[in-house]
Amino acid sequence: MNFIDIALTSISMSIDAMTVNASNGIREKNMLIRKMIIISLVFGIFQFIMPVIGYLIGSTFKDVIENILPWIAFSLLTILSIKSLVEWIKERKKKEEVAPKKISPLDIFVQGIATSIDALCIGFVYLSLNIGEAFIVFGIIGVTTFILSFLTVLFARRLSKYLENWAGLIASIVFLIVGIKILLEGIL
Repeated sequence: MNFIDIALTSISMSIDAMTVNASNGIREKNMLIRKMIIISLVFGIFQFIMPVIGYLIGSTFKDVIENILPWIAFSLLTILSIKSLVEWIKERKKKEEVAPKKISPLDIFVQGIATSIDALCIGFVYLSLNIGEAFIVFGIIGVTTFILSFLTVLFARRLSKYLENWAGLIASIVFLIVGIKILLEGIL
């Protein structure tokens, strides 16, 4: 195991979760620290579990699953993007003071899955490791995702007062860009 490769993989696997969590922080400007920890924990857990699932599935189904994973992630993130855009448009049409948008448990769950689907493929990458070593790598990915997601949402929450009128649009664009990125990485 090369620690530098593992660290770089962990950071690159965390970027999708960080991006989505940044938009969460902007959308829900009064988010409690407890909720930031829970959201970041969900992202970290999914970034740990998905490679484990990929590893356990193994090379038997790798070719079949690898081709549809980007499409699943893209579809989920596109749905989130459309939902955020529609909510933002509705808020803009009301032209009244709107209560801050709350991120629901369902939103958190779907975001966790959508941002970690590509992590299934990471499980395939580490098939050459024994199960103990692979779980250590996946644990590092999960912990890294948790820490970076938490720091990102904390920072974004501080920026929310400047961006709150545009939060829904920003979230919509971020979800769509992350979805397209995952799709392009999967097909190229």
